[in-house]
Amino acid sequence: MGPTPGRAAGSDPHIGQAPGRLALLQAFVNTLDIEQATDELSSPATLGGWLQSAGLATASADQPGAADLVQAVELREALRGVLRSHVARQPVPVAEPAGRLAEIAATMRASIGVAADGSLRVSAADRGAQAALAELLLVAAEAQILGTWSRLKVCSAVDCQWAFYDRSPTRSGCWCSMQGCGSRAKSRAYRQRSTAQAGRVLER
Repeated sequence: MGPTPGRAAGSDPHIGQAPGRLALLQAFVNTLDIEQATDELSSPATLGGWLQSAGLATASADQPGAADLVQAVELREALRGVLRSHVARQPVPVAEPAGRLAEIAATMRASIGVAADGSLRVSAADRGAQAALAELLLVAAEAQILGTWSRLKVCSAVDCQWAFYDRSPTRSGCWCSMQGCGSRAKSRAYRQRSTAQAGRVLER
């Protein structure tokens, strides 16, 4: 449970784990592994365990209920939809996931705290799972300010959609791994071009 490196973190220096607190949000999206058909948020108990292991909740906090689980999964998938739109080569409509993300964000509250040295900190004002989920949205807002938000993407492979951080200078990464999903996608594209070319030859 908790933040885990991207699948390709050890194989390609241009993609992998997001920096700082953004790694929390990346790990949250990756609680669903489409390729392996596993979901770390399969029950309120597993949601509570994941939030604790990620440092977003404590053992003494209110335990998540069924409604919290539903909202957590909806938030995760709305985030996945937005991250999918960050892939420039294959832009996808973002209105629906962005709209759902806005609806979820509207139900959450935040407060501004001021430390003794005058520094400010925005934090979640709710309790339990609600506070933890709100904190994930604050992480996204922080990444937007830092300019790292657009680098967090999900793999273009439909059967993968693993969240990865694109460290390439051109920000043009679209697969979580060139050795895996990227290689398969290029092989499919090559076969499709070859089939199309063969068809045109036969038509002559």
